[in-house]
Amino acid sequence: MALTNSPDSVLVQNYVAGDEAALLELINRHQSKIYGFIYSKLDNRHFADDIFQETFLKVIRTLKSNSYNEEGKFLPWVMRIAHNLIMDEYRKVKKQSLLYDKTDYSIFSIIKDNSLNIEDKMVDEMIFQDVQKIILELPEDQKEILMMRYYQKLNYNEIAELTGLGVNTAIGKMRYAILNLRKIVKKNKISLTA
Repeated sequence: MALTNSPDSVLVQNYVAGDEAALLELINRHQSKIYGFIYSKLDNRHFADDIFQETFLKVIRTLKSNSYNEEGKFLPWVMRIAHNLIMDEYRKVKKQSLLYDKTDYSIFSIIKDNSLNIEDKMVDEMIFQDVQKIILELPEDQKEILMMRYYQKLNYNEIAELTGLGVNTAIGKMRYAILNLRKIVKKNKISLTA
């Protein structure tokens, strides 16, 4: 069977048995999702590159030591490694400087609308900054779930796998995050509309 048609579990077995091409296929198969996940958390190409490399170094070490026992769940396992490395990086560096000191980034830059004038862009930037401040006030666990759900576009099953929570717990934390956001907006009398 060609490597490109092989399931992840077979590729893992082949790599452990000494087939380096199997690891290359695993990396090629999943690199965009893994790197996209890392980059979406850090929004810094340098940090994302480092974490991506560190992730696969850990994968290689684990596979070579025959410690891998995820039984066919390769991608969620690698994503969990990446998530843990990102959390380690957050502990080393101030979270605020990684996530929220983005003077040149606007969430509205994703939507290309040439009709926006300077005033509209300024209002959009102010709204984005208000949203960032509000998110900072959430409890850490709720903030993490909210970031994964809305900024990384992960579904609740993926969030549960990455955080080690149950799906219902992740949904519950998301619900509380939204309720808390509403309370914060009301308490601070913030208007999030242009």
